[in-house]
Amino acid sequence: MPPAQPVAQPVPPVPQPARPVAQPGPPVPPPQPQPVQPGQQQVPPQWQAQPQPRAPQRSEPNWEALADRNEADGKRRRRLRVLGVAVAVVVVGGLVAGGAMLMTKKDGGGKPVAGQTGTASSRPSSAAPSAAGAPSGTLSGAPSGTPGGAPDDPSKPIWEAATDPAPQDAGALFSALQVTVNGATWNRTFVSLDSPCWDGNSTTGGLGKVLGDQGCQKVLRATYVSGDSAVTVGVAVFDHKIQAETSMKSYTGHLKGAVAPGAPAFCATPGCTNTHNTLGRYAYFTVEGSAKGGDTADAAATAAAAGFGEHVKGQLLQRAKAASAAAPGAQGATPAG
Repeated sequence: MPPAQPVAQPVPPVPQPARPVAQPGPPVPPPQPQPVQPGQQQVPPQWQAQPQPRAPQRSEPNWEALADRNEADGKRRRRLRVLGVAVAVVVVGGLVAGGAMLMTKKDGGGKPVAGQTGTASSRPSSAAPSAAGAPSGTLSGAPSGTPGGAPDDPSKPIWEAATDPAPQDAGALFSALQVTVNGATWNRTFVSLDSPCWDGNSTTGGLGKVLGDQGCQKVLRATYVSGDSAVTVGVAVFDHKIQAETSMKSYTGHLKGAVAPGAPAFCATPGCTNTHNTLGRYAYFTVEGSAKGGDTADAAATAAAAGFGEHVKGQLLQRAKAASAAAPGAQGATPAG
């Protein structure tokens, strides 16, 4: 029989020492202020610093963005200034161009003027006949030409003597024996060629000297009469168009009326209405008066001055056309009349 096992005995708990209970002590009196001795400064009690609220931090401006914006504003202002200047230039240019066109229109004609003023103004639109092609024909369909010296100007062949070598003949230049102006028929009564220009035979009032100072060679004239009214047309011949144009800047006096021997002289001294103009190397004129003689104005002759100015211009353009046809290399060249 196996031996008996010893039975474990329970261990008794170890007693814990008791904790002392804290007894309330006497109340602690608040600190009393220390008496201040004479001559000793009172030190304020040290209080605990209270935390102060933090001010919000301010963000720095974006200087680069501000600089870009200022630069953009400056560019916009500069563009506006440039645009304003451009608009002003366009407006001023338009006004100048408009004024030049008006001046060109005013200077384009040859309105008769009285006395010795020597200033031609625009002529009436009702009188605008053109060159006649035959000695006995009346005027119709005159060429108008292109003023201003443009490259296609039909008068270019007569800008200088070198390209306009045909002889100067008053009878050939004023070949129409009859001219119709304002519904009236005017008959050619006399033609003349005077040289030199300054001798006073063909001009009055100082016009001869003006022409001579620019090298005028000769003056061709023709007189047309209708009833008691008379108109003399004339052409002064220069070597170059610049001389012709320069002479008219000092225009004074007027052409003398050309009359046949024994006929009463008219417009022999200043006082009659007259016109002047230029085409190529030629200056051309009209003077209007009474076929009965004297230096008084004649209404019918004055009204016909514009038409006769166009007639002379047409004859000169015919001469330019003939000079162009006779130029070297041109086909069908015919001598100028």
